[in-house]
Amino acid sequence: MSSAPEAYDVVIIGCGGLGSAVARTLTARGLRVVGFDHFARAHERGSSHGTERIVRTAYTDEMYSRLGAESIEQWKGLDSSTGGGLLRLGGGIDFGIADELDAIERSCRAAGMPVEMLEAADAQKRFPGFRFTTPVLWQPVCGTVNADAALRLFQDRALAAGADLHFSEPVRAVSNTGDLVTVHTAVRTVQARRAVFTMGAWADRLLDSLVQRIDGGRAFAEAVPELTVTDEQVFFFRPVIDTAWPTFIRRDVPEYYGLPTPDGRLKAGGHYTGRPIDPDIRPEPDADARAAVSEWMRENVPGVDPEPLSVTTCLYASYPDEDFLIDRVGNVVVGVGLGGHGFKFLPVLAHRVADLVEGASWVDNPFTLHRTARSVGPSGHK
Repeated sequence: MSSAPEAYDVVIIGCGGLGSAVARTLTARGLRVVGFDHFARAHERGSSHGTERIVRTAYTDEMYSRLGAESIEQWKGLDSSTGGGLLRLGGGIDFGIADELDAIERSCRAAGMPVEMLEAADAQKRFPGFRFTTPVLWQPVCGTVNADAALRLFQDRALAAGADLHFSEPVRAVSNTGDLVTVHTAVRTVQARRAVFTMGAWADRLLDSLVQRIDGGRAFAEAVPELTVTDEQVFFFRPVIDTAWPTFIRRDVPEYYGLPTPDGRLKAGGHYTGRPIDPDIRPEPDADARAAVSEWMRENVPGVDPEPLSVTTCLYASYPDEDFLIDRVGNVVVGVGLGGHGFKFLPVLAHRVADLVEGASWVDNPFTLHRTARSVGPSGHK
């Protein structure tokens, strides 16, 4: 006679950035959590790897600026609890389209964050590694978080609090009665009263099976917009001058960004410029992207050698409006579509998701499926 499936309070499907942060938050609240991820721990197939991710409040949308300010405070607390090394606040600059800079300045000030608008000549003196022809918006409370270290922290704390996290164990099938979620892998079968769905670039898998039996779930699944997954290749450059590097975003079309790495290099790439891709297929080097980023750096960041040292891929999994989808339907909480700019918000989003799991409401949730579309274009989100 086969034994009954092991029972949990919550099952998390997808243990990348958000899934791992939610596991840490739920276990800290005393819930019994099990999680599954298709790939090995610390893999580089998704969007949560690497030693640097931008943390900032520079958005044209005030909602994101406020969320960013709240997240920075959370990152500071996490950094302090680990003895440092997780967060590096070296400041950031935005330059390019004047109307966007004005909107970003207003959003940051509304969020209580300091900003300073610099004329091009003054910015050139302060940041000699760049070439400016337009004003520059300086944000001193901005920088990077070590994504690899953050992921380890979330997972280690979840495991220490009793979570069962299983890596390299793809979920083969799920079913949901509305009261009980059953998850099957090649190794085990588990059951939980609630589920968190955070599969990132693989978000079109399994969602229908999770929600179709729930009242209103089929309509929810059918209303979810198409998720686009793109291969965003980013390149690493060697500085040729000795200076402190801020994070930077060039507000233009196409949009480019860059940030310093812990080992002294500069990472840079285009934003939403990658090719659509099947996330199950490993991307090939993109010579056109390499040439475009290299040429942009040659023209705008003369303080680095414009020939890239190396390249990596970050999958963007996003919806047409570039907003996230964080919503509850029955006993399932969905948290997907974070590609491109979601990592910086993980500590706060994890708490919001955990609240939804426990039945609380997120008043004025900007990321519900039926949200009102905002008139913020691609360059307003990164």
